[in-house]
Amino acid sequence: MPDEKQDHQEHGAAERAEEYPSKKVLLPIVLSVCLANFLASLDRTIIGVAVPAISNEFESFHDISWYESAYLLTFAALQLPMGKIYTFFRAKWVFSLFVVIFQVGSIISATAPSSAAFIVGRAVAGIGCAGLSTGGQVIFVDILPLEKRPKYQGLLAATFGVAAVAGPLLGGVFSTKATWRWCFWINLPIGALALVMLLFLLPSRPAPKKRSEESLAYKIRQFDPVGTSLLIPGLILLLLALQWGGEENDWGSPKVLGTLVPGLVLLLSFAASQAWIGNNGTVPPRLLRQRSIAAASVASLGVGSALIIVTFYLPIWYQAIQGLSAVDAGVRMLAYFIGTVVFVIGSGAAVSKLGYYTPWLMAGTVLMAIGCGLLSTLRVSSPDAHVIGFQILFGAGLGFSLAQPINAVQTVLPREDIPTGLTVVNFMNFVGGTIFVSVSQGVLTGTLRSELRRSVPDLDISAILGQGATDLSHSVSSDQLPLVLVAYNIGLRHVFYCAMAVSCLAFAASCFLEWRTVKPPQGNTQAGHDAS
Repeated sequence: MPDEKQDHQEHGAAERAEEYPSKKVLLPIVLSVCLANFLASLDRTIIGVAVPAISNEFESFHDISWYESAYLLTFAALQLPMGKIYTFFRAKWVFSLFVVIFQVGSIISATAPSSAAFIVGRAVAGIGCAGLSTGGQVIFVDILPLEKRPKYQGLLAATFGVAAVAGPLLGGVFSTKATWRWCFWINLPIGALALVMLLFLLPSRPAPKKRSEESLAYKIRQFDPVGTSLLIPGLILLLLALQWGGEENDWGSPKVLGTLVPGLVLLLSFAASQAWIGNNGTVPPRLLRQRSIAAASVASLGVGSALIIVTFYLPIWYQAIQGLSAVDAGVRMLAYFIGTVVFVIGSGAAVSKLGYYTPWLMAGTVLMAIGCGLLSTLRVSSPDAHVIGFQILFGAGLGFSLAQPINAVQTVLPREDIPTGLTVVNFMNFVGGTIFVSVSQGVLTGTLRSELRRSVPDLDISAILGQGATDLSHSVSSDQLPLVLVAYNIGLRHVFYCAMAVSCLAFAASCFLEWRTVKPPQGNTQAGHDAS
């Protein structure tokens, strides 16, 4: 039986005896952090619909993959170093700086005279977003007592669902009714509002105790130059290999192997350097030896992977199998996104009320696995009611699960280790999604090849694979189309098997989480009772 008093004594994260903002100040701060994170999520979801218009204006079809890759490379490369930055420097000023960097990236993208300039803007925006994803969570640590954080973390996580709904719709409207450049101009007024509220309302709390007292030169020396010099190029090479492999080139091609192998070598060297450097590394080994942190990291990888697989491939099922447009497919996905938003907010409030986060992660990952399993039963003729029901089930599980690894980090770690713990969990979520979306593409391609060879042996398979998902009806004869749709559907069902597998991995990891509570021991009152 969990012991609440022991929980709070063991993990060393007892709240500081300082005054938290009153509710009238707290709510605008929370709003500003959520707005900044909403923009970071919107920046990824809005561009997909706008890419055709951008490439048409710049006549840059061959640059399309870089419009996303430039953002992902800088975002991923800086995720783990953010832990050091937020450990040694005040969250208010670091977060505000990254809001400004993100705004600069948006301006460069909106005013880009060429494809190359646009790619630079995307890379700068990726740098800004890298600082926002963890920064919002660190700010909540500063302004909220532990037992209040889960419900606000739920709001922060819900910004993904809102952006997932708004992004494609806004991108479509701007691209067709005005100009694609408004996809980036829209960031400026919202970002400016968030920045002003942060600067005027957010208290400038000291960085984690003791380390904040060190000199600037000392802090800079602690940024693990050896590990960082191995991590950043290693991640960039790995992501490039995942981007190119199976899409533009065979996995065994010199171009892919020439990035994949050195990338893996550098990342293995980074892991070895962390073991050698110890507590001063980017990822101190003692954190990963903590049971809940290790379990939360693996669970975050599984949850993030399933999220990306379903978010990416379910619209493809709608477009390829049911022949819907991108906008109509987005409308059919509303059940999934709205379900996620509702349940992530609800589970956050429940954790704050009841205290324990572990059962929510366990239940959520089970629902995710069941939802993915049901999605893997889809047929060409599946009715909308079934698909929507499966989406709601998966979205409910995702909503229950999304914020719980973050809650675990904040509960079991001492204050000075929380920024690093958050970056590790966020990094695993992001990298898991990046890796498994490429794995899923390989599964789809391999299954589709096999099924087409079996059912339509005289078909030019390379022509099918080279066409977009919405062009199947134009690529084959009317006699062949039903067989091709069945083959494509089988391939997508196998992709949902992948999502089910990583959801099961997340459930297995959740079983190893300690049963800690975010609530204080009975009778222990904390500063900040106004933060409600």
